[in-house]
Parts: sequence; structure tokens; C-alpha cells
Amino acid sequence: LDEPISLGYCNAGIVDQVGEKVNEFSVGDRVVSNGEHSEFVRINKNLVAKIPNDVKSEDAVFTVIGSIALQGIRLCKPTFGETIVVYGLGLIGLITVQLLKANGCNVIGIDIDEEKCKLANQFGITSLNPKFDDIESAVYDISKSGADGVIITASTNSNELISQSANICRKRGRIILVGVIG
Repeated sequence: LDEPISLGYCNAGIVDQVGEKVNEFSVGDRVVSNGEHSEFVRINKNLVAKIPNDVKSEDAVFTVIGSIALQGIRLCKPTFGETIVVYGLGLIGLITVQLLKANGCNVIGIDIDEEKCKLANQFGITSLNPKFDDIESAVYDISKSGADGVIITASTNSNELISQSANICRKRGRIILVGVIG
């Protein structure tokens, strides 16, 4: 909070004004946007979507977070039955593992927070914690040949995750960086 930057990157609200060349939205429309947390935001029309009447604003606000998770998955190009590892089981990571599971993938979630691992387990995801598990051995035991892909949604100053990702991937495996690492 000591940094002079805008916080957040998603919100839901009511359109108060529209620009001259904006025809997609009207004053009073309920929208979700990729904008900072603020009472009023000015957003490019390409970063705004109308919220359907049957969707609550509290649910719609997850659109931007979900799109970040989905973009990582799209870049990974997983196919049915592949084993995909997700490093980092924060909000984006937990959405990512659920979308991968729904896509028919075998998913392994990795996090140093045991509570996040337990939450992933509740979604039917195999979770590993580097504090307790030998990640490389466990991934090879589960996948039999190495992961088909790794999606990193974690944030760390270390380069260890990218190095370990290369070690747990099979030949021609894919590594996608969504989070921030050293």
C-alpha cells in the first residue's frame, strides 16, 4: 500500500457516461470492466462487457480474473487426458485448475500453503506442497512420463519455479507463465 499505484484490476458497476464514439453501452447499463478499484473509472470500451440480467454483480466481477486463468489455459493448449501442473493455488490458480479439470485434463496443483492445497483437493485436484512433497518424483509418479504442460500462476522473486517446471515437463512439454517470477 506504500506504492503510488492504482489498486485492483476488475470491477462491476453502472455506466455513468459514454464517449461520443461508443455505441455498445448506454448510461445505466450494468457492466464489468478491467479497471482499477475506484468509485469512478474511465475504461476503454474493449475492456468492458454488459452483465446479463440473470448474473449478480458480485459474480460478474470474477470475469476478469476468469479471463486471466482462461488465457493461460489457451496458451497451454491442453487436450483431453493430458497432465497439466498448476503452480500457485491462489484465486487465479484455483480457477485455472477447475477449468482444466472441466476440460478433461489430469490436474496437479502445487502450492506452499496447505490450506490452498486442501481447497484444491475439494475440487478433485491432486495437490502437492513443496514443504512436504518431492515435487519432481511425485509428478513423474502421477504422470508416468512428465507433465504435458505447466501453468505458473504463482508470484515469487525466485527462478526456482521455472527451473523446476522444465524438470517436471516431458519432452516438448509447454510452460506458461501467468504469474510473476524472478
